[in-house]
Amino acid sequence: MNWFSNLRLKSKDPQTRVKVIESLAPSESPDPKLIEMLADCLEDDHKEVRCAAAKALGKLQCERSFELLLGHTSNDCPEVRQAAVESVGLLGDARAIEPLKELLRADNPQDRATAGAALRALGWVPANADEQALFDVAVGNARGAAFRGEVALDPLVSELSHDTSFARRSAAEALANVQDPRRIRPLMAAASDPDPTVRVTAIHALGNEKGEAIANILLRGLRDSESCVRLAAAQVLARSDSPDYIPHFFEVLHDQNFEVRIATVQYLSRFAHPQITQALTGMLQDADSDVRLAAAKGLGASGDQEAIEGLVIALVDEERIVRQNAEAALSQLNPNWPQSDAAQRAATHLEACLQTRSPWVRSNISHVLAKLRGAVEQGSAAQTSPVNAGELGLVQN
Repeated sequence: MNWFSNLRLKSKDPQTRVKVIESLAPSESPDPKLIEMLADCLEDDHKEVRCAAAKALGKLQCERSFELLLGHTSNDCPEVRQAAVESVGLLGDARAIEPLKELLRADNPQDRATAGAALRALGWVPANADEQALFDVAVGNARGAAFRGEVALDPLVSELSHDTSFARRSAAEALANVQDPRRIRPLMAAASDPDPTVRVTAIHALGNEKGEAIANILLRGLRDSESCVRLAAAQVLARSDSPDYIPHFFEVLHDQNFEVRIATVQYLSRFAHPQITQALTGMLQDADSDVRLAAAKGLGASGDQEAIEGLVIALVDEERIVRQNAEAALSQLNPNWPQSDAAQRAATHLEACLQTRSPWVRSNISHVLAKLRGAVEQGSAAQTSPVNAGELGLVQN
C-alpha cells in the first residue's frame, strides 16, 4: 500500500476508508503492516468499514489473516460476522470447518446461509444425516432436508423466520413431508405469514391435520383478502366429509375467483339438502363454464328431483361439455325426465330464450323443446289409447 492510500485509510470519511480497502488486490504474501492496518479497521466505529476489512482479509493468504477472520466469525454485528465467515471460507483452511459447522445451527438464517456457502467452498462433506439436514437447509435445499426425516425439523422450522419469503415458503413446503407433530404449531403460525404464498403453502402443509385450531385457521383462510389463500383453504376444507363447513362455503359461493367457486360447488355437492340444490342450480348460470360443469355433476349426484328444471335449461348451455353433463345428470335423476312437470316448466323459459340467443343456441333450444313436446304427446297418447283386458291381467269368462 502506498503512502497516499495509507493516508486516505486514516480519513475521517468512512466511505473514503471503505473505497481504499475495497481497492486492495489479492496477495499470497501481503505486507504485515497492511494486515495490521486491516486488523485496526475491524474495530472501526463504522460497520461498513469493518465489513470491507473482513472481505479484504479474505484476499490475503496468510496465517494472521486467517486468525483475524476466525475470531470475527462470532462478531456481535451480523453483517461483520457474515463477511468474516464468507472470507474465511475463501482462505481454504480446514481449521475453519468446526466453527462454521456450529453456525449451521445459528438462529440467524443469513448466518446459516453464509456458513453453508463457506463450508461448500472448503469442500466439507456432512458426516451424518443431522449434518446433512442442517447443510441442506443452509444452502437453500429445504426439500432435500425433508428427506432426512426428524433431524430436519429444527433447521426447517428455523427457516420459517427467514427474512425472504422464498425461504419461508420452501421451508413450509418441506415441512409438509416431515412426519413430526412438532411441525404443526410453527406451520399454524406460518399460515398468518405476511406473504400470501407462504400462507398458501402452510395451509396445504396442514391439509391432513385435524382439530378445532386447524379448522379455525382454514376458515380464516377462506376469508383471506388474497384469492390464492382462499383457494388453498377451500381446496383443503373441500376434502372434508363434515357438513360443519356448509354455512362457510355458502359465504364464498360467489367468490371472485372461479377456482374457489369450483371447490365450493364440489364440497356442497357431497350433501343432500334442498337449500344446496337451490344454490347449485343457481351456479348453472355462472360466468365460468368449469363452475357450471361442476354444478351439473353435483346436481346429478344429489338425487333431488327439484334440480331437473335447472338442468333442462342447462341443455342449451354454450359449452358442449356442460350440455353433455347436464343430460347425464338428468338421466341420473330420472330416466323419464322429459315427461316430468319440472322439465315442462323449463320449456316456458326455453321458449323465451328463442328470441335472444345466438342462432346455434336457438337450434339447440328447438331440439330440446321438440323432445319435451314429443314427451307430452307420447304421454297423452298413452292415456287415451284403448286398454286390452289381457294387459290388465283380466280373464274373460
